[in-house]
Amino acid sequence: MKNYIFKYGFMVASILFLFVNFIACGSQFYQVTMEDDFQEDRLSEEALDPKSTQYGIHSLNGWHELPINFRFGENLNAVQKKALITAMKSWESAVGQTLFNYKGIHTGVNGDSFGDLYSSLDDRINGHYLDGDWGKTKKPTVVLATAIWDNLSTDRSQIASADLRFNNENYLLGDSLVMLATDEKEVVDMESLALHELGHLIGLAHVDSKVDPNSIMNPHLYIGEGLTSRKISRGDIIRVQKIYGCEGAACDIDKMVQSIELSKTPG
Repeated sequence: MKNYIFKYGFMVASILFLFVNFIACGSQFYQVTMEDDFQEDRLSEEALDPKSTQYGIHSLNGWHELPINFRFGENLNAVQKKALITAMKSWESAVGQTLFNYKGIHTGVNGDSFGDLYSSLDDRINGHYLDGDWGKTKKPTVVLATAIWDNLSTDRSQIASADLRFNNENYLLGDSLVMLATDEKEVVDMESLALHELGHLIGLAHVDSKVDPNSIMNPHLYIGEGLTSRKISRGDIIRVQKIYGCEGAACDIDKMVQSIELSKTPG
């Protein structure tokens, strides 16, 4: 009996030791709200109603022209660019067609080149930018990124241009599987964040976790070392196909979901 108590006490002490050291090393788990990364005030009643066929869709007619030409801000690094491209391919796979077209670097321009958040839309270049001075956006410090867009003046149901702005001042944006947090900044997985923000860019709104707990469009994201959310859900596929339809293999949603699960399985 004494040996059993000793072994049990030793096991508990060992687990406690590991846990304390885990926290001390900065590897903490955070669930960050994404509520303020999106122009919620522009949503229709249908987009907010879970019973509606338009739920979770802010632009039922999507982009006025495909593919969406885009440029990278000049200070995005190779890892961040790769994460964005990978996230784009995930959305393209969901509809079976090309949605994005890379047009190069926006030379001499990054998020700090603009005086405020919405002025980046004025040049009609669909840019993906890092903001080193996040205060200019007037978004709270905790906001990871934001998607902004303009609609066509002749058809408000279609998207004319859009930008993504990423909070490079308060977070480390990259591959969370290899990056380490610092005392000042937590790690955010760029591919996971890009999947969510690109969802907004192509016409999707937030989806309540009670409606679709696996949706990348849930208004929260886990951040921290080793934490990723690099999958789109069956619901995400259904919603994006309501906007852009489907072609080829993408029309078989069951196979699409299986393919996503296999492709995102570690090892």
